[in-house]
Amino acid sequence: MKPLLLLSTIHRNHAANSGYQALAEHFPGSRYLHTIRADPRGGLGLFAARVARQVSFSRWYLGGCALLELEAWRNLRAGFSGIVHSMWTDHDLGFLDLVLDRKRHRLVGSFHNCSDTFVDTIRFPRRLRRFDAIIILSETQRRFFLDAGVWPERIHVVLHGVDTSYFTPGKAVLEPFTVLAAGGYRRNFPLLREVCVRLKGEAGIRVEVVGPTAFANLFEDLPNVRFRSGLSDREYLEALQSCACLLQTVENATANNVILEAMACGQPVVAERIGGIPEYVDESCAILTEAGDADGLAAGLIELRKSAAKRELLAAGARKRAEALDWENVAAQMRRIYERL
Repeated sequence: MKPLLLLSTIHRNHAANSGYQALAEHFPGSRYLHTIRADPRGGLGLFAARVARQVSFSRWYLGGCALLELEAWRNLRAGFSGIVHSMWTDHDLGFLDLVLDRKRHRLVGSFHNCSDTFVDTIRFPRRLRRFDAIIILSETQRRFFLDAGVWPERIHVVLHGVDTSYFTPGKAVLEPFTVLAAGGYRRNFPLLREVCVRLKGEAGIRVEVVGPTAFANLFEDLPNVRFRSGLSDREYLEALQSCACLLQTVENATANNVILEAMACGQPVVAERIGGIPEYVDESCAILTEAGDADGLAAGLIELRKSAAKRELLAAGARKRAEALDWENVAAQMRRIYERL
């Protein structure tokens, strides 16, 4: 395989063992460059970042992205020849594709956003044709790239991975039956509230919501809900391990870290058939409803509460599905793509 240069900004709100950058650990001979995904605090650096964002490939380009591309450019100038993989292209790419030497470099990009947000993030879709391989995390993203003129054979679905050695089953708390709902980005909190309202009459079920403080007021009047924010990595892991199941309500999704990590902890999932979620879970590990079906989601949770056999069956299926998506298996798929280049 050609030499590999991996590039990624790091999201501060991700747990240390979450996030796509874990892929880099499975290519120990590669060069892995990373920065924090943030703008400078002020001064000339902040001004330069704002100017760059007005003309960059990604409209979500930040100062940390510019620092990442600058370091990558230094590696190219120093003679690097091989595969350059932008691991968060829809967030991080500004100008790097414009300075690559097509004879010496192969460009790979991973795209995480839902198809309905690409128009807000990608300023120059025609530049996608420069990529030798485009990695999507869900089939729901494919149409955008085909419409942009990308050759079909250059588009590859590689599902997101999970660290199954860190996220492992613990001792679930089944009395009271604790339902965990976690995350912030593109979560459907109004729908989550509707589900919690429908569960108020179920004395044996409590809901623990882990999310941004801005949404706490939605649940203040519900005695069956506990709202938490700012959990440490250890507290987050304990919440996953000790719940009875995961409830996930979303506006849209490609991959979803919380679903993957809950499954790795052996937790059944109750969620909607929306976006890429059905590509990650099925009836062997989850109860899926139609989008926006608060009654169906509540009924699924009640079913798991009443049927220990059902919960145990889905819990075993969840761990098995997570193991299939362990980063080692995901890296093996990526390696095959790299080798074709």
